[in-house]
Amino acid sequence: MHPPVPPRTVDRTVVSADGTALAVTETGSGPALVVVGGAFDHRGTPYLERLVAALADSYRVVTYDRRGRGASGDTAPWAIEREVDDLRAVVGSVPGPVTAYGNCVGAGVVIHGLAAGVPISRAVLFEPPFRASVEHHVDDVVFADLLDEHVAAGRRSQTVRAFLAHVLGVPMGQVALLRLRPGVWSVLLGDAHVLPRDVRVLNGLAIPERIAASVGVPVLVASGDRGPDFMREAARALAEAVPGAAHLELPGQWHRPEPTMVRRTIDRFVGAARPGAPGR
Repeated sequence: MHPPVPPRTVDRTVVSADGTALAVTETGSGPALVVVGGAFDHRGTPYLERLVAALADSYRVVTYDRRGRGASGDTAPWAIEREVDDLRAVVGSVPGPVTAYGNCVGAGVVIHGLAAGVPISRAVLFEPPFRASVEHHVDDVVFADLLDEHVAAGRRSQTVRAFLAHVLGVPMGQVALLRLRPGVWSVLLGDAHVLPRDVRVLNGLAIPERIAASVGVPVLVASGDRGPDFMREAARALAEAVPGAAHLELPGQWHRPEPTMVRRTIDRFVGAARPGAPGR
């Protein structure tokens, strides 16, 4: 028997509408699948690498560094519309139809892209950290401004701590343990400057009902059963806000779902969304 051939990987650059250069990696072959990771995910970060490896034998997996992250450029001023333009440029650089998978903040980017008409045929969104109850989070846009102040003052550790605790619901004890792992903590600090943007991508953490109502393609919103309750509630609420969307709870999963579980979920959804296939 011959050993399995590793999937082909290509690094390239895509230029967004405002001239920002975006670092893109393609791995594997098959139907195009654009993956938009969470706040601390880049091309090549360990979790994203595991996810790509689980998907690349059946999909042409496309990952990219969002603007201001990794090897991608950054053009001022930042705006969610420019993030949508970036997603549009990446999707347009591969032959369609294109499926998107968005995790955490990446799900927020994808939902904005879908509402703006980025040519994505279907999407799976995993645990965007919205809050299902808007009234308890009316000050979260101000929270993004506070993170901007921390960044401007050079308080990168405080920025990361606040984001992990307030946005992702990580207990402060776990945050403290992360600080004891210098390699991990330094990677998190590297993205401190873009975390205020992510709060704005997430609509100040409130479910973006008007945006969601504008989506016109099949969407599956998934959540795990081992993570914070608010993420499961938010996933259900987002599924209710997107016309025709479904919600799926994945057993034994938390905010970093096992790549094999993600693979099975996407496989089932892509199959169910094909014309003539049984209903979702």
